[in-house]
Amino acid sequence: MNKIEKVTKLVIPVAGYGTRSLPFTKALPKVMLPLVDKPGIQHIVEEAVKSGIKEVVFVTSTNQGAIEDHFDYYYELEDKLRKAGKLDLLEQIRKVSDLAHFTYTRQKEQLGNAHAVWQTEPIVGTAPFCVQWGDDVVIAKKGEKSFLAQMIEIYEATDADAVVATIDTDDEGAAKYAIVETVPEGDQYRATSIIEKPGPDKTESRLASVSGFLFKPVIFKYIKALDPKKGSGGEYVLADALKAMIKDGKKVYTSHIKGRRIDIGNKLLYMQGAVEVAMEHDEIGKDFKKYLKSLKL
Repeated sequence: MNKIEKVTKLVIPVAGYGTRSLPFTKALPKVMLPLVDKPGIQHIVEEAVKSGIKEVVFVTSTNQGAIEDHFDYYYELEDKLRKAGKLDLLEQIRKVSDLAHFTYTRQKEQLGNAHAVWQTEPIVGTAPFCVQWGDDVVIAKKGEKSFLAQMIEIYEATDADAVVATIDTDDEGAAKYAIVETVPEGDQYRATSIIEKPGPDKTESRLASVSGFLFKPVIFKYIKALDPKKGSGGEYVLADALKAMIKDGKKVYTSHIKGRRIDIGNKLLYMQGAVEVAMEHDEIGKDFKKYLKSLKL
């Protein structure tokens, strides 16, 4: 087996309009929705850094400047905190900017999730990389690896061309997510098919592709070969590119997500996730639990 190249880059597409989260997203990206005192996108980056990620590539569009500002230095605020002696807060905001090396590229047209990933080819180059959707937060349970680390572990064990993060779903989910069919291969599960939103009648599998992927750069070849007119929803869709990879015999494996997944674009799931994060928060968790117990529901 050839030497396995380390995965140190994460692509985060954040170029969507965020219509599920209006009116908040009229002025701010939905990835900036807070989970207590941190925006969801910061949770994603922090989990990625724990997985060995060194460089984060954001795929942005118009009205995404708040993301760049959040991960940049804010000299006026830092100076104010320093003069006020609030060095703990100064350290907190500096850490955010120093988490990783941040790069930004524009998706000038929203032509599908594969099109968003395609925009990063000049930055990613020939290196393997992870992809995580900016509105899909996954927080590892204490003592467990992050879901990106889980995918990287499978990639390193198999020299996979792609790894797909998955969850179990139901009939409704079969019409909502890309669905993966697999066969066991040693300690792993190898994908034999992936279909974009097939519905419950077109597949027996209920294994849904969510949150993200790990790719070798060969993925760009398959994205470029897509015909969006024939693709799912008339767009460049990653499930279609992966389907072609599988057909060509490329090694595609699945990684079942362990951890708390929070879809911050779904209002109910976002609020549930915010409550769960608040219950474990070092500063307010204890008092917040007392408050919840006091509610007469």
